[in-house]
Amino acid sequence: MADGFDVGEILSGANLDWTPLGEGFAKCYMNYDELEWKVDLANQKAVVAPYGGSIAVLTKHEGWSDITTYTLAAKKIGFIKLEGGKIVGMGWTASEDLVLIYDDGTMVVYTVHGVMKFQRLLAREIRDHRVAQVRFFHSIEGFAGFAVMTFDYHFYVVADSDRDKDDIRVKTLAELPSGTLNTCPSCWAVMPSGKNVGVIAVVEGQVYLMQSFETVPISVACKDSNRQWTSIAISLSGKAAALIDKTGYIWAGSSDFKSQEVEFDIQSSSNVLQMEWSGNDFIVLLYEKFIFLKGLAKHWCKLPSKGPCVLAAEIDGVRLVTNTTCEFIHRVPKSSLSVLKVASLQPGAILNDAYKEYIGDESHKADEYIRYIKDKLPDAVLQCISAASEEFEPKIQQALLMSANFGKGFLGPDVSDDIITAFVETARNLRVLNFVRDPAIGIPITYRQFSRLSPGVLVDRLTNHRQYPVALEICNYLKLPSDVGEVKVLTQWALHKVRDKTVSDTKVANMILTRFKSCGIVISYADIARVARQEDRRTLAAQLLEHEVLVEDQVQMLLEMDEADKALDKATSSWDAQLVYEVLERMKGSQRTSDYMKVFNHRPTAAALYKKYCKENDSEGLVNLCHQESDFVGAGIHLLSQAYRVAKPKEEKDEKERKEAKERFLVPRQELVKQAYKEFTDGQLSFHMKVIEDQDRLHREQTQLKEDHKFDTVGLTLFSTIMECVRRSQFKVADNLKKKFAMPDTLFWWAKLRALASVANFEEIERFSKQKKSPIGYEPFVEVCLQKNRFTEANKYIPRCPPNKRCRLYMITGDWHKAAETAASERNIAALDEMLQRQGRNDAALVDYIKQIKMKLGAQ
Repeated sequence: MADGFDVGEILSGANLDWTPLGEGFAKCYMNYDELEWKVDLANQKAVVAPYGGSIAVLTKHEGWSDITTYTLAAKKIGFIKLEGGKIVGMGWTASEDLVLIYDDGTMVVYTVHGVMKFQRLLAREIRDHRVAQVRFFHSIEGFAGFAVMTFDYHFYVVADSDRDKDDIRVKTLAELPSGTLNTCPSCWAVMPSGKNVGVIAVVEGQVYLMQSFETVPISVACKDSNRQWTSIAISLSGKAAALIDKTGYIWAGSSDFKSQEVEFDIQSSSNVLQMEWSGNDFIVLLYEKFIFLKGLAKHWCKLPSKGPCVLAAEIDGVRLVTNTTCEFIHRVPKSSLSVLKVASLQPGAILNDAYKEYIGDESHKADEYIRYIKDKLPDAVLQCISAASEEFEPKIQQALLMSANFGKGFLGPDVSDDIITAFVETARNLRVLNFVRDPAIGIPITYRQFSRLSPGVLVDRLTNHRQYPVALEICNYLKLPSDVGEVKVLTQWALHKVRDKTVSDTKVANMILTRFKSCGIVISYADIARVARQEDRRTLAAQLLEHEVLVEDQVQMLLEMDEADKALDKATSSWDAQLVYEVLERMKGSQRTSDYMKVFNHRPTAAALYKKYCKENDSEGLVNLCHQESDFVGAGIHLLSQAYRVAKPKEEKDEKERKEAKERFLVPRQELVKQAYKEFTDGQLSFHMKVIEDQDRLHREQTQLKEDHKFDTVGLTLFSTIMECVRRSQFKVADNLKKKFAMPDTLFWWAKLRALASVANFEEIERFSKQKKSPIGYEPFVEVCLQKNRFTEANKYIPRCPPNKRCRLYMITGDWHKAAETAASERNIAALDEMLQRQGRNDAALVDYIKQIKMKLGAQ
């Protein structure tokens, strides 16, 4: 005895419900019996979701019909009342939404609780020819879809029915051969192959594979090629296929029909009601009076009739639901055979016996068994762990795990991490599975299904069933990441509360806030507020949104609620300039300009950011904002800056094109200048007006200059205009412009000097330097000469430069004797030493001369 139950007796009885099937065994496990529902599967249609999911039952009444969804333990989940329309197909998506296909090609999707998510027309061609039959499928990769056959025998496929309404893709398959287009297929099934889903159809005994671009006839590896197949089944993996004819003759093999595994005659004249694969292991055939299991060898077995029932293929078995029971038919796994089969000599079975002897006070026998499998003890432990995972009965699970733990103890410090991990994970996962298999929850998922589905998806299932406490407990127990666990569950719980309009907005908000704060994790209130708004609960949405920590989400939601002013305040307080710009852009597009400008009243930060934005992107917007603030200076200066930002035209070779390009450049500039002048006039800004008036006078002078002297300076500044006149030796014109515009002497001298230097007119530069004392000094004269490498010319102006700079300038021009004389007159010993260092090896006479100077100056 251990923990109140007899381990030996439990393990000895673990194989009593096995049914021999060839070299292995099949097992039909009773998940739930005595189901408390009023369902008659003889008169109602039912479809079961995969992975132990829900079951939907369609009941037809006169003039209307309804669908009730249940757990597999017969607990009611949802109800849908349907009026009008003929339902041709009903099935489930991978995320457990219910899909209905009507004869007019309409697809309607409901949640498991019966809330419509969307409806759409699949395709116009489907509507025109009407839907004859529908086949739903689930692939081993985890996606689900369906195929439709119309009354003109064309096929259409939706490979993934879990997409949103506008993302559903309907694929038209290639046609059947022309000679068979008027013949209805005797049977057909969907061939799942990744996302490349096709259809296998049998027409007049010939098998065809229809895909997107071609229809291929297939030869079945069968002795009698003339058989008239009436039913077909494809395994969820898409690797195995089965056919049956009206006489009860079965063919089974690979899905390309080239490799035959089974050829068997049931010798039953009754029609098979349903045929499904149990994984890739064996075929389950449902007849009115019995259930037939056919293995891949010659072996088979019959099970008694369960009454009206429905089969649902799973990745590792077949779900069997009757009016009163829910059962699971599957092949007994290898690990279970190794450990629990009578007279098994596998290490796991011997470890099991050792543990039974140990708890039965026969420790010496247990020790003998352990020594016998000493080298294979790690395998024995893993076999017991794996066998435990395959069992539904908690007591058998516990007994097998106790055997594994017993064996693990003999491994001592050599026990591998793989064994420890396998033991811990299996024990933990089985506790979760036993929890959800309870009739109160009703998800009889197997360990293999759980492994493929993933804990996160199981939590999603529980959340969809509104089993929020259970989902949260599993999240915490399995330590799932918050984004796929606790956060997701609590968000769905909150959305459910939002949609429950029997509770006031304030009460719902308090419930959500209290629950979220108590869990200490960050959850998006904006997402919940969005649903509240969709449910027309604006007050609730606003209350929730106040607690959103991500300002971007908060602002976006406020904009969706048409609360633009609040959105702007939130964005401004975040100091996120880009976010402010986005809000302002949205407001600008939805409001009149006058109303939009009022937004900036009492919002100096927003106004400052908007001005910065407008300077680069929206000139008109900046001017409007300046008007709002009566800022005529700002508006005018901005317009002037824009005027001089107008891109200058490229230099065209053709005179006419050059003229047209310049006009295109000047017209917008002049228009902007006029607008700026108007702003200054409105603001009574005399100085600014004078500046523009001067600019206008300059434009007229430039135009006249063009007429009189045939060179164009229109658009240039006064400085550039004078430079152009000087370059062309129009000195009087330049002097005249200086006087007319009262140009300061300093600017004028700079302009004339640079212009003369640019055309290398050094004679005129010299005359210019002698007109009067230079207001800019004479160093600029030296510099422009040096830029042209005219060192002799540069030397002319050095004597007129400040004494303390002459020596350096002479050194630059290369007149070392003059530099030495200047240094001597200034008693600049450091300069003399520098000259010796730089020219000591090049000019012996200079060296002697400098040394004499230094001696006269008394320097060493």
